[in-house]
Amino acid sequence: MTRTSPAPSNGLYDEMEDDDNRRGPERDETDAFHRLVRHLVADGDCRAAKAGRRARRTLTEMGAVR
Repeated sequence: MTRTSPAPSNGLYDEMEDDDNRRGPERDETDAFHRLVRHLVADGDCRAAKAGRRARRTLTEMGAVR
């Protein structure tokens, strides 16, 4: 007699993944993102200062028209 493997079924793993997706990003993921953004902002400010400029911060300074 031949054995066949049972077809995969939704189980505990899928339920855990759905629960994780409902919770959204974990704290360590958002912290790492914010560290990256702060680093990029500081680097941009430093480069602008070395070039004798300052980074544009407002829409008006960037020339945006309302």
